[in-house]
Amino acid sequence: MDNEQIAPVDEIDMAPGASDRGTLIHDSIGEFAKTYADKMPDDPVAAMTDIGERHFKPLADFPEARAFWWPRFLRIAEWLAGYETARRAKLSALHAEIGGSIPIRFGDGEFKLTVRADRIECLSDGRYAILDYKTGAPPTGKQVRMGLSPQLTLEAAILREGGFEGIAAGASVSELLYVRLSGNNPPGKSILLELKVNKSDAPQFPDDAADEARRKLEALIRAFENEDQAYTSLNLSMWSNRYGRYDDLARIKEWSALGFGEDIE
Repeated sequence: MDNEQIAPVDEIDMAPGASDRGTLIHDSIGEFAKTYADKMPDDPVAAMTDIGERHFKPLADFPEARAFWWPRFLRIAEWLAGYETARRAKLSALHAEIGGSIPIRFGDGEFKLTVRADRIECLSDGRYAILDYKTGAPPTGKQVRMGLSPQLTLEAAILREGGFEGIAAGASVSELLYVRLSGNNPPGKSILLELKVNKSDAPQFPDDAADEARRKLEALIRAFENEDQAYTSLNLSMWSNRYGRYDDLARIKEWSALGFGEDIE
């Protein structure tokens, strides 16, 4: 069954939430980066504010949300202008909101891995940095390695296989970064993603992490090629901090009440 057929319906006139705020901020800074990919404007804060005004127009019907979110966006714009200026000095090219894909073949079939990267930078040394904007807390390195949040490593895998237009196969990735944009104090923060097998280990090189994520995804695809492979409803429950929208259908509460590890006839 297509999940869209059983998706919950939002309440009428429901006030925008955190995900809506993230979309507004993400779309605003994404448009700024695409518009000024080749050259920064003379006044980047003003340019970003103008773009933000357009994206925040839907909040006109929700003045309380706008009154809370707009000042945060202005603080983000001020911080991001300085961050952008510093980053641009290290770049030879910038790709913003760029789509990419690679085929993963298994048996007689093919799985197409498709992404839209927030930002890919070609650094002055010819290697690449991949950045992902976050308005909430970014995932930890452990969560990325476990496969709970593999977006950046899989984007790196696509890049290395030439899946982004204008970037040749065989390119090397030197940095994976989260840019957290909260609008608080500080308004933004750049966080280098470090992936370690053990705490005492040196971080994995991004190229190696990308290759590992690619192998793990292919192994998962091949596992589900087997018709006997079950689709479990709740994996790694210790990492789940909320009740899922489909957990009622899977009767999670009912089975959980019986106790984990018990034999159920």
